[in-house]
Amino acid sequence: MGIVLTAASLLIMPALGVAKQRLGARLDSGATAGEGTQNLLCAATAAAVLIGLAGNAVFAAWWLDPVIGLIIAAVAVKEGREAWKGEDCC
Repeated sequence: MGIVLTAASLLIMPALGVAKQRLGARLDSGATAGEGTQNLLCAATAAAVLIGLAGNAVFAAWWLDPVIGLIIAAVAVKEGREAWKGEDCC
């Protein structure tokens, strides 16, 4: 069930994120655009989970999921710093 939910997130979240970013731009709303960025990060997290599961199952690469998680965390910190400085997301 968890894999199905993660796969659904990987399919749905990018479309939702892009739609929110476009809507944020049309409304001139940084908050809405930022929410779109959060949806894209959610999709990246779902991809990391699926890649980690596959890598561990096929290649016994137990370390793959944490490495991808650190990369996603770095992107999230970058976006957070930009938001903290008042810069628009995306």
